[in-house]
Formats: sequence, C-alpha cells, structure tokens
Amino acid sequence: MKNNFQRNGILLLCSLLWATVTVAQSPLTLNEAIAAGIKNNPNLQAAQLDSKMQLQLVKSAYELPQTEFTGTFGQINTKANDRNFAVSQTFSPFQYGAKKKLLQANSALSTLQAAQTQQELIFSIRQSWNAMLYYAELNKIMEKHNSLMKRFVRSASLKFDTGETNALEKTTAVAKQQELEQQIKQNQALLWVEQSKLKTYLNDTGDFRISDTLLTALPALTVLDSSMVVKNNVLQVAAENVRVAEAATKVQRSTLMPDVTAGYFIQSFTGNQEVNGATVYYDGAPRFQGFTVGISLPLFAGSGVAKIKAAKTNIEIRQKDAEYLQAQLKNQYYQLREQLATYESLIAYYKTTALPNAETMTENASKAYRNGDISYVEYVQAVETAMTIRTNYLNALNKYNQTVINLQFMVNQ
Repeated sequence: MKNNFQRNGILLLCSLLWATVTVAQSPLTLNEAIAAGIKNNPNLQAAQLDSKMQLQLVKSAYELPQTEFTGTFGQINTKANDRNFAVSQTFSPFQYGAKKKLLQANSALSTLQAAQTQQELIFSIRQSWNAMLYYAELNKIMEKHNSLMKRFVRSASLKFDTGETNALEKTTAVAKQQELEQQIKQNQALLWVEQSKLKTYLNDTGDFRISDTLLTALPALTVLDSSMVVKNNVLQVAAENVRVAEAATKVQRSTLMPDVTAGYFIQSFTGNQEVNGATVYYDGAPRFQGFTVGISLPLFAGSGVAKIKAAKTNIEIRQKDAEYLQAQLKNQYYQLREQLATYESLIAYYKTTALPNAETMTENASKAYRNGDISYVEYVQAVETAMTIRTNYLNALNKYNQTVINLQFMVNQ
C-alpha cells in the first residue's frame, strides 16, 4: 500500500514537472508576443502612466492662490492699542476656463503619445520577429551549402591523397568551407541579437520559442489608400500639438485680464464713541467688521503682449510641422507601395524560375564533380551561384515583409 502511494506520488510529481516544462516551452505566436509587449513593456507603461497623470492634472485648473491672513496691532485708531484681523483671497476668473482647456489638450496629447508608443512597440516586435525568421532561414541555406562544401573538402582531400590533384584544390576547398562557417557564426550572432531585442520589448528574461518556423510572405493589406495615413498616431500627435499651442495662447491672453481680490476684516476700538446721539465706551474687543474688494490690472503689459505674439508664432510652427509630417508620410506611403509591387514581382520570378534552376544546378554540379566531368573551380562556382540565388530570394522575401510591416505602421494596423 505504501509502495503504491509512493509510486503514485512520483507519477504525480513527474506529471507536474512535465506540465511545467511543456508550458515553459510552449511556442510563442506573433499575436501573443504583441499582447505580452503591450502588457509588460516598461516604456509603454511609463507612457500610459503619463497619460493617467495628465488626466489627473485637469482637476488642477481651478487652482487658487494662497489665502492671505493678516493681523495689525497697535495704535490703529487712537493712542490705545487696538487689533485688526483680516482675510483676503485673490481670484483669476478669466484664466480658469483657458487653463482647463490647456490641461485637457495636454491630456489628449499624452493619450495619443501613449498610443504612438504602443504603435511603435508593435512595429518593433514585428520587425524583430521577421528578422529572426529571416536569419533562421538564412542559416538553413548556409548549413545546407556547408554540407555540400564539407563533401567537397572530403572529395578534394581524397583526390589529393591519391595523387589525382594538387594541393591547390584541397586548400581552396578548406578555405571556402571555413569561410562559410564564419558566415554562419556571424548570422547566428545576428539571430541572437534579434532574440535579445524581442526579450527587451516583451520585458521577458526567460527563454522562449517562436511558433513560426518558416519565413513566408506576409499577407498584404487588403485596403490601401493614402488617406489612411491620417490614422498614424505620429500624425495625430502632431495635429494635437497644434491644439495644445492654441490652448496655450488663450491661457497667455487670459493673463492680461484683471484679477479680483475679496476680503473680510474685524477690528477693535478702545474709547468713547458717539452712537445714535449717545456716548458709548468700547473696551477694545474686536467687533467692528467690513469687507474689501479690489481688482488687479496689468498696467505694464508689454511682456505679456510679447508672450502672446510668441505663442501665436508657436501655433504656426506646430501647423507647419504637422503639414510637413503629413507630406512626408504620404510620400513614404507611395514609395512603400512601389517597393511592395517590385518585391512581389521579384519573389514571383524566384519561385517560378530562379529557385528551380538553383536546385538543378546544385544537383548537376555535385553529380558532375563526383564523376570527374567538371573541375573543382566549376563545382565551387556552381554551388556558390545556387546559394546566391537562394540567398537573394530570401533577401527579396525579407524586404517584402519589411515593406508590409512598414505599411502596417504607416496606416496604424
């Protein structure tokens, strides 16, 4: 009974460990990576917190200056010592509405900036994801070519040992194969760099596997129109900067409007005072009260006027920035559309013509070299040409995907 219990416990523990390993090694999809980045990326979290802070600051629009409390003591009315207590408050009624609109504009700007940060994060994740697939696929091509070169080295070494050829063929074979291995190492380093980038974007220090194993052409956007560029958060941030500048100008204008001060005081009086025809003695207790009202006018408004002019100029600057940015984005959009069509045509050519030719070239060259029909120079040229074709196809596919990712960023999809 005890042995069964122990055995069941061990089986349960093994099951839990296996489940843990399975979960840890579960492949990560692109959508899951994007969701993880949106959830965990510290830069995006900081942008979202800034948006929250700016929204909280909207309630500070009706901030009042400190309330003033004063006390006056001494011979205020007569030679007797009296006391005067006063409280006053200054208001800027013409500024509160303008300040609130400026804070609301800043809040809207911060929200758009957070959205822009998220858009840029998604763009970066897609770029690294595609780059990882590209380097992994390039590694496969080079490894395949390396296996051919290793066979070439063995064949050249055998021919040299049997006296069929000189040392040049063997030396060339070894040099080519070693050079290729160095390229593979460099490519693996680039792959590691992209993995490290992706970990940073996701704020994940653990190991992960991506679900995609092949570099394939990304689906093109179904609807593409230059008017969709306005959805780009970069452009929306620029437009909101104009509204912030306009709100800031209104705040600056409001500073030339008068401030209002209202107060209340109570004071004492010591001595005789005639009240309604009768003499009354007051013992110095605070009992006489009243109110004060005043306004503050900007009589020397030269500085304020200059600031208003500068604020208006800032509006024009922001407008020009937004116009130029929109023109830039539209121009980039048209360039990307042209590039996309070029890469589509190039990929079609490689699939239908170049890649089949590269496969045939490799097979025929290997067979001919084994049979002694071609020299080692011809063999190396053939296999390297085939590798160049496969690599060029992969480069075209990579650039096509990069163009699609750029277009997705351009129209915020």
